[in-house]
Amino acid sequence: MQPPALETAKAAPPSPPSPPSPPAPPSMAEVEAATQRAIAIVSDTIGELMGFWNFKPSMGKVWTVLYLSRSPLCAEEIVAATDLSAGSVSMTIQELLQWGVIRRAEEPIDRKRRFEAETDILALVTRVFRERELRLIEDVVRRLEHALALLAEARSHDPELVLRQRFLVTRVQQLHGLARTGAAVVSRFAQGGTLDLRGLRDALRARR
Repeated sequence: MQPPALETAKAAPPSPPSPPSPPAPPSMAEVEAATQRAIAIVSDTIGELMGFWNFKPSMGKVWTVLYLSRSPLCAEEIVAATDLSAGSVSMTIQELLQWGVIRRAEEPIDRKRRFEAETDILALVTRVFRERELRLIEDVVRRLEHALALLAEARSHDPELVLRQRFLVTRVQQLHGLARTGAAVVSRFAQGGTLDLRGLRDALRARR
């Protein structure tokens, strides 16, 4: 009788590779450096945007630093955060206060004057439209009305001049109507934050 065959020993399966060690968390210094870099990128970006709107870029930088701060900042802290000169920061603060986009802190921590940003972005935009764009368009309307009055006074019996005056009056009236429509659009936006361009679109189509 044959002895039972011995089973061949199976090799043990290889153990799975150990998972990689998680990266070490950044140090406090690295966290602070990255945070300050992010703030600088945002303040530079808003500064460039403000420059596009014909405001000083420093106004965008200072407002952004205050907007991103959890607590009011004094002028020295704003200088450190923006790399602007003390004189530039002082002048910019006064301009921002005049526009109403920053305010003095009600309860200063110390004797230093501290400032905080207006955080209602829509209120900021509508205030700018009310204080600047609306005034500009209203001035355009007044000047075009003055031009129409001058044309009305400059009457002539010469046929060629009559035709020329009629042509000029028609064209200036078109510009005047368009300016008044634009003023109404900006006024509604400045008052309630609602921007409806249908009236302006219709005015443009009517003048083609």
